[in-house]
Amino acid sequence: MNNFPQANSILASVRIYRALLVAYPKKFREHYETQMVQVFRDSFREAYHHNGMPGVIELWIHTFVDLVITALIEHVAERSKNMFSQRMIGWGSIASAIGGFMWLLVATAYQIEAIMPMAFLLTLGGLIALHILQGKQVGSLSWTGFILGILGTGMVVLMFVWDVITGTSYLESFILAPLPRVLGVGLFGISCILLGLRTLQTKIPPHVRWLTLALGILQIGFSFSLWLVYDSIAIKGIDPWYPPTFPAYTFMFLTFPIGILWMAMGISLATNSQPQISDHTQASA
Repeated sequence: MNNFPQANSILASVRIYRALLVAYPKKFREHYETQMVQVFRDSFREAYHHNGMPGVIELWIHTFVDLVITALIEHVAERSKNMFSQRMIGWGSIASAIGGFMWLLVATAYQIEAIMPMAFLLTLGGLIALHILQGKQVGSLSWTGFILGILGTGMVVLMFVWDVITGTSYLESFILAPLPRVLGVGLFGISCILLGLRTLQTKIPPHVRWLTLALGILQIGFSFSLWLVYDSIAIKGIDPWYPPTFPAYTFMFLTFPIGILWMAMGISLATNSQPQISDHTQASA
């Protein structure tokens, strides 16, 4: 007979406890509500079995205090995370727009050894912002593109740092070691394509579904133009810039659309600064 009041008490307490869990953020409840209710149910049985109603009252006091404190912590943590993500996307959009302008300067071919690494670093900020913007739908394509973008940018920047340390001119460095620079640009292009494919799948951001994909194709074309410039200098022994040759024209032609599209990317990211947090099922990657 004693089992009936215990069963009724457990049922009523679990209902009350489940209702109180609304104090937690929605995402937290979706992940942990079932486990928390089960733990509370088991704890209630144990407290009732060992100490009766005094044990149940003690359990409720401990549970309520813990719920209030942890719910507040989870709300603060979630808001801080969203604010950090929005801040990163905001800075990434600015970096992308400035990086696009730097790409336009690359077309002038003046001080290219310093401008191009800076352009890559800034536009990498745009890729990072786009990656963050995917939120929970980021997927393996976005992660792979994100990592390749960092590797490609790192190779371009490291070549510039090496030239500064060794005192090697950009022309001499490109003749002696063209592959890291060309490969770095190519990897960056592949990263844009992968992120572009994921953007097409998630439709995030919604207004520029083809923008990142187009940038990736242009960046890979730019890496080929760099290789053609190397071919002209090192193999054919001619200066591709004076007078301008086909590789030089290709080099300059591609930088203009790349710069314009990166600036457009910055504007788009600035207007879509809220990371995706919903759990809608999307195409897997």
